[in-house]
Amino acid sequence: MKPSELNILVVEDDDFQRGMLVKMLSFFGILSIADVGDGKQALEKIRGENAKPVDIVICDLNMPQMDGLEFLRHLGQEKHNIAIIIVSGLSSKLLSSAGMMAEMYGVKLLGAIEKPISAAQLKTLLSTFERTENVLSQTIATTSFTLEEILQGINNKQFEPYFQPKVDFKSGQLVGAETLARWIHPELGVILPLAFIPQLEQSKNIDDLTFLMLEKTAAVSRLFKDKNRPLVFSVNLSLASLDDTALADKITQIVRNAGIETKSIILEITESAAMTEAAQSLENLARLCMNGFQLSIDDYGTGYSSLQQLTRVAFSELKIDQSFVKDVAVNKSSRIVIESSIDMAHKLQVKSVAEGVETQRDWDALKSVGCDIAQGYFISKPLSMRDFYNFAGRYKYHSADITPTFFQNQSKLKILIVDDDDFSRKLVFNMLGFLGYASITDTDNARSALKLLESNSFDLIISDVYMPEMSGLEFIQMIRAGKTRAKPETRVMILSAFSKAEVIKPAMALNVNGFLVKPITPADMDEKIEKAMSVRFNLQPPATYEGVKIELNSVTEAVINKTPPATNAEVASTLKDIKASSNEDENVSHLPVQRISPGMTLKRDITLEDGTLLLSVGHVFTKLSVRRINDLRDLLVENEIAVQEIPRDLLADNDVAAQEPPKAS
Repeated sequence: MKPSELNILVVEDDDFQRGMLVKMLSFFGILSIADVGDGKQALEKIRGENAKPVDIVICDLNMPQMDGLEFLRHLGQEKHNIAIIIVSGLSSKLLSSAGMMAEMYGVKLLGAIEKPISAAQLKTLLSTFERTENVLSQTIATTSFTLEEILQGINNKQFEPYFQPKVDFKSGQLVGAETLARWIHPELGVILPLAFIPQLEQSKNIDDLTFLMLEKTAAVSRLFKDKNRPLVFSVNLSLASLDDTALADKITQIVRNAGIETKSIILEITESAAMTEAAQSLENLARLCMNGFQLSIDDYGTGYSSLQQLTRVAFSELKIDQSFVKDVAVNKSSRIVIESSIDMAHKLQVKSVAEGVETQRDWDALKSVGCDIAQGYFISKPLSMRDFYNFAGRYKYHSADITPTFFQNQSKLKILIVDDDDFSRKLVFNMLGFLGYASITDTDNARSALKLLESNSFDLIISDVYMPEMSGLEFIQMIRAGKTRAKPETRVMILSAFSKAEVIKPAMALNVNGFLVKPITPADMDEKIEKAMSVRFNLQPPATYEGVKIELNSVTEAVINKTPPATNAEVASTLKDIKASSNEDENVSHLPVQRISPGMTLKRDITLEDGTLLLSVGHVFTKLSVRRINDLRDLLVENEIAVQEIPRDLLADNDVAAQEPPKAS
């Protein structure tokens, strides 16, 4: 929705802060803005007979006459179709609590912002708004069914599996789906689980539905297996079923009868079911594992488990509940819970799955903290068998970041490959073709590449480093310095098997847009190209690039003189000595490479395996240098980086500065 189409009401008792909010909103292009000083005035305005419908209310909490909490309660009770953004100087925990309260009242919460308000945060929350009916106001009266009617529907096989796709964060591949039961009623259409699951569980008839869903899901799994595209499907298992000691054998027989391996099915049990003390339940879960099934802890974080209890079940997947996922980008507490859950999952060597991923913002936040798999409406709603089959057929291997605007133009992207090694060049050429890139040109030396630039325009150049006559770095230097027909800002990526300082340092000074380290995988290539093409970067004056010193050995010398990687023992000993001798203060954090963000200060040198110093102590990370260490993370001595974090609100107004590239030395 365009900003000019929004109607916004600001509820804030402080005149200055209310005025600042109105100015921010006007700057965003919003034309219809009203403002009042407390909740009572806001309700009067909303209830007015001739009042213009309000789309979004930006509301403070601590106000006279009627505070924000009471105001939100009235909005929920009166079922106004209004979205809310909470702003307050109170603690983040109280903001989180207020947000949860609002949602429990049925209010659509876009998010909460701590004061002082950042324009970037406000703009992000506004961008998530869509005109949708309030959850409570759109609730349709649920039809009541008798147990006999439900069982008759199961006997007639009117229940069908719907599939919600699951995508790997790192590779972007479609890896499977969760099976969700739907009753295709002959008169009423599609009936959701709330209308039949409770009765089936209470009456101990849930197994009838479970076995039917398992049978139909196994058939779909076999269909994909026969098409040489194996996917893993998740089926929900009720706590009410686990007291039958024959359950595991029945489930195993159904799956094997379909002609698929048991490892193709994940059985999801709720956290409370996993924590059961019943011996029969634990026996079933253990036998299912013995028979090759994977187990998933569903809705993790909503139960009352302890770490000790979780170790009793050999689960292979941990599903983070959507109540945490929906706030991950804006709620510090939710983010901490998710980070801790993911960290625990990885240490237990199990996959972490986030359900309820609904926006690009959710996707980006979860990917940044190392989550493994995503599931939610951002990827797809639950689909019928036919629709899921079509979805899987259309889904591209390369949609790792689910950025439609980029990939819709992918076939039009013009790429030039420059590499003197025929095998490597053809490998890259074929890999790009496999990923869907249609316009690809290749050449075996930089001189001929310069000739191609005289009559051709390329969006991306992928160049090897060590080549005869002119190295790849010299070639890139000419482009950046404006000495070719190509635009200096042309996206350029380095293709090399070497990580020596003589390559890394000048490449970074030349603002290359990414590193492709041999051997290359399709997923790695696709992810890095997408980043290279979508992330903004700022160029230095041409003279700056002319001053970059490039001193390369010959290819033979580079191979002979390449420093051998240190042994694991040597690395561990060195790191131990460094940590022991350092005087790190209490603000130093040791974070995985994937969690480094702009604004953090490096507190310990980052070194590559061959001894190359990549970044020195004191370096303040920019968006560019964060991308660089992620490009090269497989070549780092260690995966954890020692940094000093700074408050996020200090970064909000420095987005432009954070994108500045490092100066050439």
